Amino acid sequence: MTEKDLTNIVPAVATTSAGIAGYFNWGPCEERRLIAGEADLVTTFGKPTVGDDAAPTEYFFTGANFLGYANNLSVVRKVSDNAYNAAAVANTDRGDSETVSNVDLQIKNSDHYWDTILGTTGPGAADEGISASGEWYYWAAKWPGTLGNSLKVSMSDTHSVSFTDAITGASAGASSLELQGGGLLGEVAVGDVFSLGNGSYTVTGFSGGASASHQEENDDDTTHIHITPVVNALDTNLGATSDATVTWAYAGNFDRTPSTSTDAEAATATDDEIDIVVVDEDGLFSGTRGTVLERFTVSKAKDAKKFDGTSNYYVNVINDSSNYIWWGDHPDTIGVSGGVSGATAGDGREWGSLLSNIESEITVGQGSGKNFEKLTRNFYASMTGGSNGTYSNDSLYLNGYDNFADAETVDCALLLGGPAEATLAGQLIDLCDARKDCVAFLSPLRADAVGQSSAGVATTDIVDYYNITLNKSSSYGVFDGGWKYMYDNYNDVYRWVPLNGDIAGLVARTETTNDAWWSPAGFNRGQIRGVVRLPYNPKQAHRDTLYKNNVNPVVSFPGEGTVLYGDKTMQRKPSAFDRINVRRLFIVLEKAIATAAKYKLFEFNDAFTRASFVNMVTPFLRDIQGRKGIFDFKVVCDETNNPGSVIDRNEFVADIYVKPARSINFIQLNFIAVGTGVDFNEVAGA
Repeated sequence: MTEKDLTNIVPAVATTSAGIAGYFNWGPCEERRLIAGEADLVTTFGKPTVGDDAAPTEYFFTGANFLGYANNLSVVRKVSDNAYNAAAVANTDRGDSETVSNVDLQIKNSDHYWDTILGTTGPGAADEGISASGEWYYWAAKWPGTLGNSLKVSMSDTHSVSFTDAITGASAGASSLELQGGGLLGEVAVGDVFSLGNGSYTVTGFSGGASASHQEENDDDTTHIHITPVVNALDTNLGATSDATVTWAYAGNFDRTPSTSTDAEAATATDDEIDIVVVDEDGLFSGTRGTVLERFTVSKAKDAKKFDGTSNYYVNVINDSSNYIWWGDHPDTIGVSGGVSGATAGDGREWGSLLSNIESEITVGQGSGKNFEKLTRNFYASMTGGSNGTYSNDSLYLNGYDNFADAETVDCALLLGGPAEATLAGQLIDLCDARKDCVAFLSPLRADAVGQSSAGVATTDIVDYYNITLNKSSSYGVFDGGWKYMYDNYNDVYRWVPLNGDIAGLVARTETTNDAWWSPAGFNRGQIRGVVRLPYNPKQAHRDTLYKNNVNPVVSFPGEGTVLYGDKTMQRKPSAFDRINVRRLFIVLEKAIATAAKYKLFEFNDAFTRASFVNMVTPFLRDIQGRKGIFDFKVVCDETNNPGSVIDRNEFVADIYVKPARSINFIQLNFIAVGTGVDFNEVAGA
């Protein structure tokens, strides 16, 4: 039995996918990320902040404005070489966690972390962490930027510890507590919750000892623990030597204290579990200081599994699941008794050990070798050193748009220029000309559109920029006439934003509501969203000047909204392709028919193949005709354009003639007065 499939058709193709490359506060760098809505954009690339200057926020709002009309935007974040990830840094001897002003650590994306940073700038093995500029890192913010400075990481494998006769008599209103005998508490860290009698206090520091960040076990020099708030006058232990309990600040986010996982128990090991939280310490991500962004109950064992069979090793879980941090190094002298690098007799099992061969790892005389090392104090680390880097409007972001250059692997029909200046704008046109299935959307310079003394001056400057500075002619580009003043709901301010995101959004929405070959302009489909005001509102004379120079005006009409009032491309030569709808029509035709035609490759160029091609394309074009895309068409694929010479060159030729539909750009209404007794048939057409 044999089958032959003769049901080939021309597939439907979508041309609403858009792309933008530029400055963002957060997110992966130098790779495309598909964004489906503004909320997704904020989650992935961060919201704009008041501290940013105008230009960086324009990229965010250009993308956000497009997503107000459509739902398919690929974003590439570009950063300069001096944009750094925030990190929790250890000393060069991998000792206590310290903060520094600039860690000079840049992790661009996941591939960069795995292939370049982890185990390369570090000691050479992936399980031994990362270092740079002579510093070791316990944790690093996921992406470069100052937003990472808002993050804090905390770990605990005990939650709370109680001590007997730990505090000398406390007095009402005291902001510090005196340790009984100089130091009986074991290790306590800044951030822990200190319970004394019926009062609870947060540890803010230490005095009289070796460290201001923690009090070490048997540190007899430490005499005082500083707390907030001050001691309650109603405390039941005033004036008496008191017991105390030290609790991890984030214990309430978990329903139990970490202990031993099922996997470790099966391997007769203990104490492998640890709780980790990622905290928005400054509130830049969540809007509320101290918000717990993520929490994990994980294992110190490398081969520990969850109930579903996936890894529960804390390094893997953090790296694979966290949206905010990368793992950098196991804690060493930072609160781990005995350290985790090269445990000796009497020490616990190293973090990252395998449960599967834990028996063979136990050395003679190491009685506690099956017990994983426990933190000797709760771990708190605020990240610092994050930097946004240097802002550049042209050369830096040109490399970002290179992520959209390959038409074979990247589906992108609309490129948003944002605040692109002439050099970058010209390169975007060249990129789209090379792809031949993509249109670039551009706006004038802010200085030419915003703050001008009159609409006439703005019109002249915009036309001069378009004709002289930019000086491009292409049907794969669309140039609008301005910017809009819009409300930034994230910071309760107003901002000027280029309109190209909105214009591209109108094009995408028009394809969704009608078809790609309908004009996106006018009162029916050209309404611009979110406009508080325009920098100038072009009158008829200004619109005529702009439009004859291929600049599409955007106009506010009283009571009728703000409207895209033109549908020209940037092609100077008068032809059907100087209109957006015709260029978009041919992109759809070429993309769809080319996709179907590739299945004729390596077939025979004979009458049957040519007839099957015609029979495949004709219904598709007839459907386009019925949906008002073309007036008429003709497909020629026979011996006339496939003579023997073409066949001998292993070629196949098809000529597809179409009469594209044209949008109405001008309306002329003629009113003729005639006499009472005149027959209209006599004067019609006069």
